[in-house]
Amino acid sequence: MQVNLKIINNLKATKLALVILFILCTIFTAPAYADTELDNDYYSNSKTATDTSILSQDKLPDTIISDDTSNGLNIPNYTIKTFDSSVGADVTKNNEISKFIPRTPLSNQIFKLQKKGSTILKFGNGKGKKLLILAGIHGNEVESNIATMKYLEFLKNRKFEGTIYVIPFTIPKSTSLNSRNCKFKYQYIEIIKIKQRYRKSYKVRSRIWKREKYKSQGRWKYGWKGYWTYKIRYKNTYRIITKNIFKNGYKFGDPNRYANIIGTPGWKVVEFAKKNGIRYIIDVHSGGGIEKYNNGVVFATPGWSEESKWARHIKLKTGSFVTSGKKHPGMVNVYGNKLGINTLTLEVERDQGSSLQWANIQYKMIKAACNYLFPSLR
Repeated sequence: MQVNLKIINNLKATKLALVILFILCTIFTAPAYADTELDNDYYSNSKTATDTSILSQDKLPDTIISDDTSNGLNIPNYTIKTFDSSVGADVTKNNEISKFIPRTPLSNQIFKLQKKGSTILKFGNGKGKKLLILAGIHGNEVESNIATMKYLEFLKNRKFEGTIYVIPFTIPKSTSLNSRNCKFKYQYIEIIKIKQRYRKSYKVRSRIWKREKYKSQGRWKYGWKGYWTYKIRYKNTYRIITKNIFKNGYKFGDPNRYANIIGTPGWKVVEFAKKNGIRYIIDVHSGGGIEKYNNGVVFATPGWSEESKWARHIKLKTGSFVTSGKKHPGMVNVYGNKLGINTLTLEVERDQGSSLQWANIQYKMIKAACNYLFPSLR
């Protein structure tokens, strides 16, 4: 019995020692576990916030990205939403877009949203001057898209007095096919004549004779007197009325020749500027035969003093050549001028040399153009 009691006592002592050791280990290691959980929660919440914003864009294209920084995360100070859902496509199918535009959180988000339609981004505090930049109304002018996307990376964390709207891919489906011309929607008015039946009223006049007593030469006499009466009659008749009906149609061609036609991609852009009080537009292009202008070309409208000053500022900063160029009533800059909006076209070479090289030149032009309106953006 003594042997058994000794064994039992030894077991109890061993258990007690193990319990004490476990408690001590828990106390000394608790801070390390707490720090680790905090870090895991931070990264988990950060990833969840990012993924949620992107997923919400997929489900609700018009959802706005918040610029609230109260949660301590580096959320960019801009909003983004779908602009024209009728022209969506995967722009990364264009080899040069995929090759020359770096994959960043912003560019990945834009590429994803382009599948649902062209997107519009808004920067600034909403005060002061307002500017709209559009690129890629011609899908085979990738230099404009590359330069604009590069400027977005510069702009995304900047704060300035004013507002800048940017449409980096005006017609994503054209960009994905690397095509200048495309099939696009437009609206037209169809006048319909309708034969309408109705009851027409008219008056019928008739005379009623009555025998009346009257006095003549002191004697009462009787005679007949006539009275006119009117009755309302109705008859069935017909009339032709005309009714204007807006209908959607399709056109195939150069979209920068139809900006003055309702419902086209260019028309939507200019009308958006008009409705939102935007007085400045930059239309970014690239084209053939411009390689001799090493610093690009700025197209401005003669007689517009504000456009001329704006163009001269870009020339002073970048050495670009300033000209007026040919005009067509369906071009974005011409229709913009018609609505009283200062509209410049920036263009670099498309067919000769490196697309990335020309895009870098155009990036400087865009930067100089924005600096004229917003001096703090340098």
